[in-house]
Amino acid sequence: MAPTDKSLLRNLKQQLNEKSAEAERIAGTFKEENGAFVVSTEQRNAYVKAVKDAQEIKSLIEAASGAQELGQYLDAPEGKSAAGQYYGGSGSGSGTEIKTLGDMFVASDAYQAAAAAQFKDRPFIRAEIEGKSIFSLSAGTQTHPSLGGVQDLGITDAQRRKWHIRDLFPKATTKNAILQGIRETGWVNNAAQVPERRAADGVSSPTGADSDVFGKAPRSKLTLQPVSFPVAEIAHMLDGHKNILSDEPRLKQFINSRLIEGIKFAEDYDLLHSVGNDGQSITGLFNTPGVQQYTGQNTDKFSIQMRRAMTKALLAEYEPTGVVLSPSMWEQVEVETDDTGAFRVALQVAVGAQKKVWRINVVETTAMPDEKYVLGSFGMGAQIYDRENVSVTVSSENSDNFERGVLTFRADERLALEVSRPESFVIGTWTDPV
Repeated sequence: MAPTDKSLLRNLKQQLNEKSAEAERIAGTFKEENGAFVVSTEQRNAYVKAVKDAQEIKSLIEAASGAQELGQYLDAPEGKSAAGQYYGGSGSGSGTEIKTLGDMFVASDAYQAAAAAQFKDRPFIRAEIEGKSIFSLSAGTQTHPSLGGVQDLGITDAQRRKWHIRDLFPKATTKNAILQGIRETGWVNNAAQVPERRAADGVSSPTGADSDVFGKAPRSKLTLQPVSFPVAEIAHMLDGHKNILSDEPRLKQFINSRLIEGIKFAEDYDLLHSVGNDGQSITGLFNTPGVQQYTGQNTDKFSIQMRRAMTKALLAEYEPTGVVLSPSMWEQVEVETDDTGAFRVALQVAVGAQKKVWRINVVETTAMPDEKYVLGSFGMGAQIYDRENVSVTVSSENSDNFERGVLTFRADERLALEVSRPESFVIGTWTDPV
């Protein structure tokens, strides 16, 4: 990366720190009355501006970091071809190897130490691995936690990977067990024109007498509610014969397709439907108070119903960034045709076309029932915080495993879901078009 680029990143990060400190300072001036925060219009505007400025600087930092990765990618020497990497041969080309979660587990120090001892010691292996499905353009070996083994044949193939709901959120982490935040539950906007002069009663037109007073601006009210967001654990276990440790291909597939994806499927469901009334579980979007509702009209096709639901979020001053729906309903949206028989949504049907509709990203998951969908401002209105990334632990000391030559694999992760702006999300109910 050029020195000027490094200077740009350094300056942007300094500006982000300043804006973040400004937002915290403004938030510290909020007054609490009867268990709720009362904020003046000036305080609200200043706070919103500081947060928006910080978000803009953050996006510039991400763009500058992406430019750095692109530069590294373009400067990297050519390596093996994709076919050569897949079959273990040599050959030229610019194909890049991608590691799956299973690859990372097998390559971990814990596994390699156990393998060096030929697994004669009691197997207890724990490897922590990145939980979010991310593609990087960095040259060399890349981290790609996804289902099964994948070879990078270019950006097009990367876009075909399976998306989960967490992929709609920007990445964030926490070191705490419980997050304390605020949720906006009401806003009365009384902004209006203010005449320079009024009569002594403050309402009537000025008389020109000394008793006239300056006009007084109306007072708006912002109601904020303190909310706790617990860090919850998602975990499950599977048994396998001890011989699987020596069979690396089977072990990788076992971890990727069963252990890790099992966590991700449960995570998708909980982010949507978890009740969270025990103080230890996350509260999903469907059970968060304040989330808007929209029922489609039977005169609108499915894609149009989705667009009208977006308007409800826009009217709440939030730009939707993603939509979650079931695979069956995404099929209905993609195959919609107009009166001439042309596809309405699937304008790009080539291999690698991105899943987008009305300019927002699409995640299709079986965790969403066919009759519903949810869209909103992921990242601004809600945020996932990772306390512990997905990890896999292996042990033979469980029940009668030793006698049967069985190992128990345990996969787990810890995360919290903060929904600070419920009105930025809309739960839609499909209505069959007539």
